[in-house]
Amino acid sequence: MARTCGAKHLLRHVHNKGMAHKGALLTRNATHASNRAYDDADFQIRARARRMTFQYDERIQPILQKFRLDYIARLGQMKIDLQLITALAERWRRETHSFHLPTGEITPTLEDVSCLLGLPIDGDPIIGDTDEQWEDEVEAAFKRMDWHTFPRPPGTFHMRLPWLREPWVPPDVDDNRHVPAMLAPNAGPEDIVHYARAFMLDLLGSVMFPDHSGYVCSMFLPLIQNVDDPPKYSWGTAVLAYLYRGLCSASVMSTQELTAPCIFLQIWAWTRFPIGRPQALFFENGLEGRPLGVRWVGEHKYINVPRGSVSEYRRAFEELRDDDVNWRPYKDIMHELPPICREENEMALWFYEGPIIWFWVVESYTPQRVMRQFGMHQIIPPPLLPCSDNLHAIKHKPLSNIDWLKLHKPYLDLWASRAQHIMPIDGPYDSNKAKQYLAWFNREGMRTVFWRASTGREINYPQPVPISGDPLNQRFVVHGERVQQTIIRNLLFAREAAGAIQEFSGPAQAFARWALRVCRSNLDDVNRGDVFQQFLAQHELSEENIDLTQEQSVEVNLADQQWLSTLLSSEYGMFVPEPPIFQPITRQLSQAGVWERGESSGSGVGSS
Repeated sequence: MARTCGAKHLLRHVHNKGMAHKGALLTRNATHASNRAYDDADFQIRARARRMTFQYDERIQPILQKFRLDYIARLGQMKIDLQLITALAERWRRETHSFHLPTGEITPTLEDVSCLLGLPIDGDPIIGDTDEQWEDEVEAAFKRMDWHTFPRPPGTFHMRLPWLREPWVPPDVDDNRHVPAMLAPNAGPEDIVHYARAFMLDLLGSVMFPDHSGYVCSMFLPLIQNVDDPPKYSWGTAVLAYLYRGLCSASVMSTQELTAPCIFLQIWAWTRFPIGRPQALFFENGLEGRPLGVRWVGEHKYINVPRGSVSEYRRAFEELRDDDVNWRPYKDIMHELPPICREENEMALWFYEGPIIWFWVVESYTPQRVMRQFGMHQIIPPPLLPCSDNLHAIKHKPLSNIDWLKLHKPYLDLWASRAQHIMPIDGPYDSNKAKQYLAWFNREGMRTVFWRASTGREINYPQPVPISGDPLNQRFVVHGERVQQTIIRNLLFAREAAGAIQEFSGPAQAFARWALRVCRSNLDDVNRGDVFQQFLAQHELSEENIDLTQEQSVEVNLADQQWLSTLLSSEYGMFVPEPPIFQPITRQLSQAGVWERGESSGSGVGSS
């Protein structure tokens, strides 16, 4: 969602709670409006997630394998690029559970969770009690009852991390907070089991379901108690639900932090986009049965990668083109991924449509909005169900003693019948068929979220883009400054060119027709070909009116072509001055008053 910056609130966003239909556009909320110039360089989302403090040990691998956590356990640590996470989070739509980009909607899916993290999709949902006393569970898991370091209720459902680490760090180190917890070389079988449980608690609380409390969630204890024959949990759906909820919460105006599995979100972004993506220095010889996410573990090398600035990332996402997106990153490497990624029942659930669950969190999973990510035909999505806000309103309060199994029973029943909720596939992706979807998205999507004060209006309001007509009509659309300037420039110039076609003949008319063709090409480049078609209809022009015969083509001077292409460039070039010596046709049109110079609007050919 859109945001503005401020010293008091790090997240100030646009959020219209009534948007439960596919056609809703966004407007800024005046409650938190700022009339001062907008400086987007000082904003950075805060994501307080602690790092893992337990070291992986091969001796616990058999236990982790039973829990189906052995792949993500070796994912390791990486530095989070908070600027990149910020630029991504700004584009999240809580109504659709997707990022809105110039290329359409895109989102992390169950396929991404499976292939990047190696987590299972099929299995029992992650749900249970959250407000027990936990004494029995702690004693059963670790054979310890030294409660003087364990926070007792009321008021918390966490245990202290130093208490959990205490048996596994050297006692003679003055400050052992930064010393990783390790399994002793001579550890016995019982110690290995206890260490495996502590490791899994750390993994769940730092990589998969991080929060900013600095504690370890005791509610995970029942999930990891049975190390001999544990239930088959759907870790993948839980991680995705937790990510969706974190991004949705970040779109609420009062939220100042993002609580989500940022490691997963970052490697997903690096896999899909070239923005801020480093060169991985490991696993160049293949994955050898490991999930794709391990490619980004360890040392990275940044070569010609613009990074370190939120504003640069925002601009990069604003200028993203279809060819920049890696739509099918797993297509050619499926044989290298873990076997669980290739199981038929797991792959079928990538197309499951319904609720995904994590304790009190229930989020909708709708892959039909992003079918191109699976290489399938992208349909225009149906209207959204008006239940998202109700689900987002469900939160956990310590000692509330809510029975989540009872409260979420309808959604648990849907997940239990998940095999009957697999979405049918409507053929492979076809770029020609995709034009209908892009035309819809260009009308209804939130392509760009940021506005600058320099666009000439108060920051509280979207910048109007003129939709063709004479006099120009205006409507609010959701494009950012640089895309905005391109549309305005080309529409205003196209209006003048349309007049020139009717007023002139010969070389002047040929140049005007050529100018219209340039405008059409530039609007197509920013996925606004629908605007140009409206322009033609309103001016009673057809494609034949802007076609050039071979004889007319040679009448358009090359110098004029180059100047006009630069002036109207869809690559967001700044307004350029006319060349020192104007060509006769351009001078003729200017002197006739068809094109008048106007740098503020970006329109017209000036007089020499």
